[in-house]
Amino acid sequence: MSNQRRYQEIGRKIELLLLSGEFSPGARLPSERELSEQFGASRAIIREAVIMLELKGLVEVKQGAGIFFLDFSDSNTVLEDAISEIGPFELLQARQLLETNIASFAATQIKANEIKEMRMLLVEQESEINGDSLRFNELDHQFHKMIAESTQNNLLIQMAESMWANVRTNNSLWEALNNQFLHEERLQNLWLSDHKKILMALQRRSPQEAKLVVWQHIEHAKQELFKLANVDEPDFDGYMYTANSVPTLDVSSES
Repeated sequence: MSNQRRYQEIGRKIELLLLSGEFSPGARLPSERELSEQFGASRAIIREAVIMLELKGLVEVKQGAGIFFLDFSDSNTVLEDAISEIGPFELLQARQLLETNIASFAATQIKANEIKEMRMLLVEQESEINGDSLRFNELDHQFHKMIAESTQNNLLIQMAESMWANVRTNNSLWEALNNQFLHEERLQNLWLSDHKKILMALQRRSPQEAKLVVWQHIEHAKQELFKLANVDEPDFDGYMYTANSVPTLDVSSES
């Protein structure tokens, strides 16, 4: 069984334990070491399982204090069990559908100060090429977040952030791609070049162009992810979502 499936399995077992009533809201859970012994899994697997539960709003990890059960009835999480089963190529298809339209709408709503802030983000991101790779990744996140925020629509902002934070980071292939592009100058430059094209389209307030360049940006991620994927894995979903890809756009007719 892969580590990905293993931590999901352990996460569900811990979740059932929590919902069985054995722990009351606010109660402290056993330590990672104790959970590791209880479920016969490595502490790394336990840690991933706890992160999964944290994203679902079931537990809170307090540094130096431990893992605590939250009152899930008060949770605002929109995650379901099925979300951890979403494959990376399925996610990319969803991103192409959602984020391209978010960018298109953002081009009609974006404010001058937001364009200025995004330009500053890209200047800083460019300075981190071959520098602080974690900071480069965080700036990447901030840039995409600002595109959604410039729509001025809270639901679109939440949907975009949920895809980024709760799904993209919960997948071993995404982790592999992140680890590669964080340290590889070629990919850093590709991501930055894409971001500059997106910003230019937003500055021009061109909905169609913004939609196209975001589509191309996500298509680049798909191509890089394909290189890292094990196409012989039973769970590989790349062919399905590549064959049924979101169609590209023609901006030549835009007025």
